[in-house]
Amino acid sequence: MKRNLFLSSILISFLAGNINAQYTSTPVEDYSSEEPHSVLPADGILPYLPDDSTYFNGEINTSAGRVRFQPLAYFFFRPETTSNYKEAGLPEDKGHLNFYLRGDFGGRLSLPKNIDLVANLHSYGVYTRSLGPLDPNLSLYEAYVDMKRLDRAGKMSVRFGRMCLGKYGTEILVGDDDFGRGRSFESLRYRYQTDRWTSDVMWVQLYQEAPDSAGLDWNHPIFLGNFNTFKISDGLNVDANLVYIIDQYNSGYRTSVFMPNVRLFGHSGNIRYSAEAIYQTGVARGVIEDDKLGNVNAYAGEVSAGYFSDGEKVSFDIAYYRGSGDEDLTDTDLKSYNVLWQNEHRRFGYIDAFKGSNVQAGTFHFNWRVGRLVDTGIHGVFAQVLESKDRSPGIATVNLNTITTENKTIGYGGDWYLNYYFNHYLNMQFSASVFKPGEYFTAANGIDKTMMRMYLMLAAKI
Repeated sequence: MKRNLFLSSILISFLAGNINAQYTSTPVEDYSSEEPHSVLPADGILPYLPDDSTYFNGEINTSAGRVRFQPLAYFFFRPETTSNYKEAGLPEDKGHLNFYLRGDFGGRLSLPKNIDLVANLHSYGVYTRSLGPLDPNLSLYEAYVDMKRLDRAGKMSVRFGRMCLGKYGTEILVGDDDFGRGRSFESLRYRYQTDRWTSDVMWVQLYQEAPDSAGLDWNHPIFLGNFNTFKISDGLNVDANLVYIIDQYNSGYRTSVFMPNVRLFGHSGNIRYSAEAIYQTGVARGVIEDDKLGNVNAYAGEVSAGYFSDGEKVSFDIAYYRGSGDEDLTDTDLKSYNVLWQNEHRRFGYIDAFKGSNVQAGTFHFNWRVGRLVDTGIHGVFAQVLESKDRSPGIATVNLNTITTENKTIGYGGDWYLNYYFNHYLNMQFSASVFKPGEYFTAANGIDKTMMRMYLMLAAKI
C-alpha cells in the first residue's frame, strides 16, 4: 500500500509540474447573478425530492484534442456536539464533542481521443473526547480511466479502475457517503447516454468483514448492476434497475440476491412526485452450518410528493417510507430489507437514530430560499418498527429477545438547517437536530431522554 501511495504521489507531482497544459487567460468570474452552487456532501442535503437533472446534464466532456491537467480537491471540516446521542447500531456517544476532517487531493489528466486519467488521494480523521486525536491516514481513494465517445454518435463510454459509484435516483439503493469517509471500489462501468435515456452496466468488487467465527478466508462479494433512466416526458420518467449481489454475508448467512428496482417520477406544473419499490429475492446458505439453507424475501418502497414554487423560492414535500422486517428469527428465511448504500439523511434527517430496515416512517420537509445564496428549512420525521424482533442491527444494541414492550414507536424528531452557498467552491452548513425516543427505542437502547445533535460544516471543492 505504501508503495502504491508513493507511486501515486509521484504521478500527481509529475502531472502538475510537467504536463504542458493549454490554458487561456479569462477574466475574474462573476457569480453575482447565478444560481447557488452546492459543494456540500450529497448526503448532507435534506431536500427530499431530487430534480434528477444529473441524468441528463451531459456528463461526457472532451479534451478537444488537447492535453489538459485539472487539479481535483475536496475538503470538509465538521465539528459537532451531541447530548444523549445514540447512533443506529452503535453505543451511546459519551464524548459529546466530535471533529471530522476529510480531504481528497488529486487530478484529472485529459488526453486526446477523449481519454481521462484520474487519481485521487484520500484522508479522513475523527477526533472525539473518548477516542483522542485524529488518526493520520492516507489512502488511494480513486484511480481510474475514463474512455468517452467510443462510438461515432458519442453515446458510449467506459470507466474502469477504483472509483466512487456516485448515486442513482433517490439513493434508496446506491448513494454517496460524502458526509463521512466516502465510498469507492474497484469496478468497471459501461454507459450509454442520450438526451432521453441513460443506461449503466457495472461490475463492482465489494469488501465485507465477517465475524471471526465465520472462518472465511475470502469474503468479497461481487456486485453486478444495470441502472436505466428513461425520460418519457416532464410528467413521467422511469428508473428501471436490476442488481445482483453474489456471496454477501448477511445475518449469519452467505446470500446471493437479485434486487429489481422500479421508480416513477416527474412533475406537473409546480407539483413533483416519486413512487419507488425494490424487491430482494435470492438464496442463503449458513456460514457455520454449510447445509443450513434458506431464502431471501424482503422489500422496501416509498411514495412522495411536493410543491415547488417558481424558481424554488419555497418548497415543501411529504413522504412515506417502508422497509421490511423479519417477524420470525428462528427460521431460515431472511425477510429484513438489506440496506446497502441508502441516503438516510434525505429520508430520516441528520439524527441517524435508525436505518431503513424494519421501519415505516413519515416525513415532512420545508425549504425556503431566503436569498440567492442562503437556504433554510425544517425537516420532521415519525417512525415505527414493523416487527418487535428483527435480524437487522439498525436500532437495537441489546438482545431483542429481552424486549417485552408491545409498543413499536421508534420516535419522532426534527431538523433545522441553514445552508450558505458562499461561492462555487466554498459552502457552509449549520444544523440542529432533536429526536424524542419512543417506547420501543428506549426498550432496545436504554435511552429515554431527548437526543440532540448540532454541527457546523465547511466544505470546499474544485
